[in-house]
Amino acid sequence: MKNWLKVSIIATGFIFFVTTNSFALVDAAVWGGYVFNSELEGSNDDPKGGQYGFKAHYNKSLIPLLEIGVGGFYQYSKLKFDYELTDSEKDINRQNAGLDLNLILSLPIIHPYVRGTYSFWDKMEVAGESDTDYLKAFGAGAGLELSFIPFVRFYCEYMYDYSNHDSYIKSHSANIGLKFDI
Repeated sequence: MKNWLKVSIIATGFIFFVTTNSFALVDAAVWGGYVFNSELEGSNDDPKGGQYGFKAHYNKSLIPLLEIGVGGFYQYSKLKFDYELTDSEKDINRQNAGLDLNLILSLPIIHPYVRGTYSFWDKMEVAGESDTDYLKAFGAGAGLELSFIPFVRFYCEYMYDYSNHDSYIKSHSANIGLKFDI
């Protein structure tokens, strides 16, 4: 009897996660963007700079027109301070990777969404010193996807990121990218 129950639970879970009526079973996206505002704890500095990344999701329709995407992401940011320092002291290089969630309203042509991230791995390099932390960074944002050819969407988004490496860094960024639906 115990085996039957285990098999039933596993089969039900498998059917729930494998069957989908969403627009795409999986998606992959690349983006580039700019951190336009950031705050370092205990400092008046406002480092700014570029970033890029990629993400991929498994998608599932919750109800008609509403999809959830669960997957992963990687992001690299290079921020520069406003004041004059030597080249090695000017930059904050940050890399992070982790869980990525999307909740998308699937209307024809235009698709508004909200996004949340939780970093499993967060590495920051400042003035030649490197620090890696785990499970101490998250992000939240909102965006808009536009379908312009089948299975390809252009998107733009706003993201807020928070990371804690002995002192916090908060950043606000705007990103644009391409998403490929499979």
